[in-house]
Amino acid sequence: MKKIITQEQKEKKNKRNQIILGGILIFLMVVSTAGFSLINSGSYNNQGSTEEYEYNGVKFTQNTGYWSFQVNGNNFLTVYNPSETDGINITNSLSLDNYIGKPLYFDSNSSEAVSEIAQNLNGLVLRAQNACINSEECVSDYPIKSCSADNIIVVREPKDGEDERIYQQQNCIFIIASNDNQIKYGDRLLFEIIGV
Repeated sequence: MKKIITQEQKEKKNKRNQIILGGILIFLMVVSTAGFSLINSGSYNNQGSTEEYEYNGVKFTQNTGYWSFQVNGNNFLTVYNPSETDGINITNSLSLDNYIGKPLYFDSNSSEAVSEIAQNLNGLVLRAQNACINSEECVSDYPIKSCSADNIIVVREPKDGEDERIYQQQNCIFIIASNDNQIKYGDRLLFEIIGV
C-alpha cells in the first residue's frame, strides 16, 4: 500500500528537491569555471616556453603555437615564421600597397590557408570573399573575377605531377601546394606581401 501524502508534504518534498538540484547546478558551475581558469592560467599557457626570433628587423614571438609580429603598426599572427618558409620560391611583384583598401578574392577549396591569409589582411583590405576565375570550374555561385582587374589568390593542390610553388599572373597569385603544405605556402606569401 502506498502512504497517503498531504498536499503540504508534497510541496515541501518538491521544494527540497528543487533546492538540492539548484545546489548541485551551482556547484557544477563553480567547479567548471574554476577548472577552466586553472587550465588557462596554468599548464595550457605554459605548454611551451615563449620563443622570440628576429628576422629582417622584425621581432617574432611564439606563444601557444602561433608566431605574432608587428609591421608598420599592424599585428599579424602566423603558424610559421619566415625562416621556416625560406625554401619556398615565390614570383610576386605585388606588395601590401596593392591590397590596401581594395577587395581581395579567393578561388580555393582550402579553408585553412585562406583563413590564415584573410585573417591577417582583414583590417587592410576592403573585404575578403570567395570568387572564381574560371566559370567552367566554378563549383558554387561565386562571382567570376578577372586577374587583370581584381586581386585574387588561388589556392589549390598540384595536378598531374605539378610542382608546389607560388607564382603570379597579373593580379592573381597562385599557391600550388598539397593540403599539408598550403598554410606554410600561405604564410610565405604573407611574408612577401607584408615585406618581411
